[in-house]
Amino acid sequence: MKQNDTSKLQQVLGSKKTLERVAKSPDAKALAQLLTQSQDEASLKQAAERAAKGDTSQISAIIQSVMKSPGGAELLERLNGVIGQK
Repeated sequence: MKQNDTSKLQQVLGSKKTLERVAKSPDAKALAQLLTQSQDEASLKQAAERAAKGDTSQISAIIQSVMKSPGGAELLERLNGVIGQK
């Protein structure tokens, strides 16, 4: 994950309003469904725990697989738009 992406992620995680907006979006629900179809819950949890500790390699691999899936890149772009809203 690039430094700029990491700082953007930290800003999002620090904003309750942004987190609520993203979590309630239909695209977040679609992403959750896509992730659970392609990964088991234990591996998703492990990737999230490792990312929280600074090791983003697993989460980056998951994001790359989402981006390569049908509609995945468009879904992430739409979520990025939701995150960018003020």
